[in-house]
Amino acid sequence: MSEFNNDDFKREEEDTDSEISRASRRHQRKKNVIFRYPFLSTLLIAIIIIPLACLITYAYVHENAKNNNDVVTDTSSEDSSVVIEKNTSAASKETVSSSEKAKEEAKKAKAEKEKQAKADEEKAESERIVKEEADAKAKAESESQAKAEELAKTEAEKERLAQEKAESEEKASSESEKQETKSYTVKAGDTLYNIALTHYGSGNADNQQLIRSANGISGNSIPVGTVLTIPPNN
Repeated sequence: MSEFNNDDFKREEEDTDSEISRASRRHQRKKNVIFRYPFLSTLLIAIIIIPLACLITYAYVHENAKNNNDVVTDTSSEDSSVVIEKNTSAASKETVSSSEKAKEEAKKAKAEKEKQAKADEEKAESERIVKEEADAKAKAESESQAKAEELAKTEAEKERLAQEKAESEEKASSESEKQETKSYTVKAGDTLYNIALTHYGSGNADNQQLIRSANGISGNSIPVGTVLTIPPNN
């Protein structure tokens, strides 16, 4: 088994050496061809180098152009940033101005509202004072009228009482006059009954006895021409 492996190893080494040898011979042949035909070699080099140089040049130019564009873009970006910053600043100032304007308007509206409220309050107070004065005046007039009516009523009552008193006094005087002692001259045909009936309104026995007592008469016969005293009938 070991011998077989050694043989295989040797064969592999020989094959490897053979392949190296063949590759070296091919490379040598290529060199010989290049050195054998120098124009062809130059043309081949030119064909390879010229496109490579063009490619490098194009890449260089393209890179420079890109850098310039980046610079321009950066400048534009900076300008845009400046413009944006200016616009932002202007917008900020405008916002601040609008805010201040809104605050000023709100303050003004508040002042107007307070002024209107104060004016309304003063107006209400003035109206209240006018109303109170009118009520006080109306009350005073009402009280004055009531006093006048009360005074008139009192005066009327006084007049009524005075009139009643006068009438009472007049009546009392009339009655007193009626009750004063009178005299009567007896005529033909007179009797105590008729005389009592005429002066007292009734010819009863009491009235007849009153006339008898006043004149000192004891009977019912009275001579014609006798002057009788007719006392009041209380």
